Order: sequence, then structure tokens, then C-alpha cells
Amino acid sequence: MNLVAKEYVASKEKSKRGVLILSEMAGASNELMEALIVNPQDRQDITKALLQALEMSEEEQRQRLERMQERIRKNDVRHWAATFIKEQKKLMESQKEKIAQRLSDEAKKKLAEDYRSARSRLLILDYDGTLMPFHKDPQAVVPDKQLLAILTRLRSHEGTKLVVSSGRDRGTLQKWLGPLQLDMAAEHGVWVKRNGEWSNNTGLSVSWKESIRQVLENMVERTPGSFIEEKDFSIAWHYRAIDKDLGEKRVREFRDVLLYLTANDDLQVLEGNKVVEIKNAGVNKGKAALNWVGEQEWEFIMAIGDDHTDEDTFKALPEDAHTIKVGLDKSAARYNMLSVEEVRSFLETL
Repeated sequence: MNLVAKEYVASKEKSKRGVLILSEMAGASNELMEALIVNPQDRQDITKALLQALEMSEEEQRQRLERMQERIRKNDVRHWAATFIKEQKKLMESQKEKIAQRLSDEAKKKLAEDYRSARSRLLILDYDGTLMPFHKDPQAVVPDKQLLAILTRLRSHEGTKLVVSSGRDRGTLQKWLGPLQLDMAAEHGVWVKRNGEWSNNTGLSVSWKESIRQVLENMVERTPGSFIEEKDFSIAWHYRAIDKDLGEKRVREFRDVLLYLTANDDLQVLEGNKVVEIKNAGVNKGKAALNWVGEQEWEFIMAIGDDHTDEDTFKALPEDAHTIKVGLDKSAARYNMLSVEEVRSFLETL
């Protein structure tokens, strides 16, 4: 069925007329998203699709076919092979990752003592899932009084450089944390704020966003409750507000499509906590962290984060840095904490 569907699309190269109705159970439905996707066991769904096909304008037929034809041309056997090898390399790297140790009360006490005795300190803290718990509405995760008090106190410590490194857009970070006069990294390091001034990595292209947006818009249409968040140099699909099983099913469905679309454009697909984000591969939190690491010789460096985007930070820091993963997943961090509450409680002891 997959091959027949693609042959049908290819056969319309000249006429640009015709409508493809495809079962959602066919593997090709993950790639040919402009087709009318139906549940083959739902007669009403099939009837609706047939009516839509019969009434579809020639212009819409042409647009849908052209998008599918372009994707088929791009995703040839060489592209598939390159993607396969790339994924195998990623798997090998992930298997090398070590499991961090649970940070005991005694170790926390020693870490706090080392912090207080150091004359120069660098703290790099993630935001969502580290300083604030997740919420189905990302814009509802406004810093509360306790967090603002913690950050304000750390910021006031002589010899301490406090950095919040997040995947959020710079506008949101500036609105929420700007008054604290912290240094920050936004969009996984695309934007960096140092000494009160924002700067960004020049030369980053956003020409890829249109094709990716089409894929994500299709996912939103098929998955009520999910939504797209567009940033300056990245685009994300959030599915926190929908059923967990449905969200995971949708991610599996379009993961391969995203990998195909991004393989030749130096892009990276990030799977976070109920979010999938596509960004430029050449920028990450680790590279952003080096802006502060290189400022001076730090006697104490500590980074805390909760997902795989923070792994770049852990790996970029010197070997003697104190790195903490929130959660029990495999990590390059030296230690684990279990929750946002534990992180806050620890920071209050510094």
C-alpha cells in the first residue's frame, strides 16, 4: 500500500490533479500528510473523505500533490540511508551515557559547603522541570514568589554569576526574569544575555521553518488540544494537554518524517517533556554555557537541568564541575535529584 500510494502521487507529476485517500494505518500516512487520512474501519470517516475529495478545488489538489511530490523526491534511498546511519550513531552515543548517582543529604551538605567557601562561583540553572514544574499551558509557568526569592538571594551573593539557561523564547524569559538582572540563555543558546545585553548567533537560517510548520499544522489538525509554539529560530509542537497515549502515538507517527525533513538542513529534533522541538543543530545549551565558563577561572561551577537539552551543558563543563540531573534518566551529570521541590530546597541551603 505504501508503494502504491507513492506511485499514484508520482504519476500526477504533469496533471497535478487528483486526491489521495490513505488509511491512517499505512506507513506512508506519516510521510504523505497532505493525503486525506482516514480510519479504514470508520464508514463515516471514509464517506466524509470521499465527499471532500470530490468537492476539492483544483488549486488545493495541486498544492497537496506538489508538497507530497517534493517530499518523495527528497526522501530517496540515499536520504534514507544517511538518516539510518545517523540514528545508529545517536543510539551508540546514548548507550555510552552513564547513570548519575543519587545526591545524598551528606553530599548536598558538602556541596553547599564547597559553594560557600569558593570565592568565584558559576551557577547554570535550567527553568522548566528544574526551577518550575511543568504545566499543560507553557505560558502559565510564571515564576512564583519562592523561586524569585531564591534567585534574588543567589544573585546577591558576592562572587556568584547566576545564569538561567532555557529553551524558552527570550521575550518570555525577559518578561519573567529580566527584573532580577540575571544572565540568561534562550532558545537553547540561540540568544544569550550577558551583563544586561542580548545577542544572538548570527548566520542562522530560518528558511526551513515553512516546510516544518506544514507538518506540525497537520499534527495539530489531527490532534485536538495540541498546539504549535514558534520562536525566533525554532518551532515546537506541544502535546501536554492531550491524552498521553495519543500524544506518544502521534510522536511515533511523525518522528521519521521530521528526521527525513531535517537530515539535509543541519537541523536537530529535540524530544522534551510532552514537546517536540526543531532547531538549528549548530546551537545548543553547552555552547552557550562556554560564554560564561570562559569569563574567568571559577573555583566552583554547578549546573542543574532535567532533560536531554541540558546534557550539552553537562558535557561542555570542566570535569570538576558539579552537574545534577533532575530525574532518573541516563545522563552525563554526576548526580541526580528527583524533583523541582528537591532542587529548590537544595538551592535554599547555598
